[in-house]
Amino acid sequence: MPKSALIIFDVDGTLLQSQLITVPAIRETLAAHGVTPPNDDAIRATFGVPVEEYEAWLAGLCPAESAAGIVEATNERELELISKAGALFPGVLDVLQTLKKSGHALAACTNASVAYLNRVLDTYELRESFQLSVCIGQGFSSKTAMVRHIMDTIPLRPAIVIGDRLGDIEAAKANGAYAIAADYGYGDQAELDGADAHARTASDIVEMVERLTPG
Repeated sequence: MPKSALIIFDVDGTLLQSQLITVPAIRETLAAHGVTPPNDDAIRATFGVPVEEYEAWLAGLCPAESAAGIVEATNERELELISKAGALFPGVLDVLQTLKKSGHALAACTNASVAYLNRVLDTYELRESFQLSVCIGQGFSSKTAMVRHIMDTIPLRPAIVIGDRLGDIEAAKANGAYAIAADYGYGDQAELDGADAHARTASDIVEMVERLTPG
């Protein structure tokens, strides 16, 4: 039997298919305000960056006098689409249930806003899956700081961070945790090279955790 671990999940690109939400939110809102939207690849490149950095990028696409209003409207549309058009990656719910039943402690952390995190947790009924859920919108300086806070709060070891971007891998390593790359997410393979294990689908995560937590 594998020993119990603290498993920390990124949200966008690891649990949630963000392209179903953020891409249309940006394209629809910018077009409605007479701004030419960027291509989908440019939008996807922002997935996983801190919300303030993302909002600055979005504002930079807009006329200065209307940028703040467009950013706010885009954020509101994103929240609407989480429940109307969003979806978790296939297998995510089964993975969370399996890991929890196996005695692991689960947590979530994201570079998104408080409103975004709350909408995701409520829409997909994920609150009971996680002992702790934190986001950069709560005043944390980085993903590394969020992982540190979770590890300080839940002392179970080993700790494993699962995410699809370089920041997730770096946050794990900076805190002495293992890193599992969500290869099915939005990061490219080069930024995920430093992971200890790779999940090609969400369903692979259980096997990866078992490999890193032998009894």
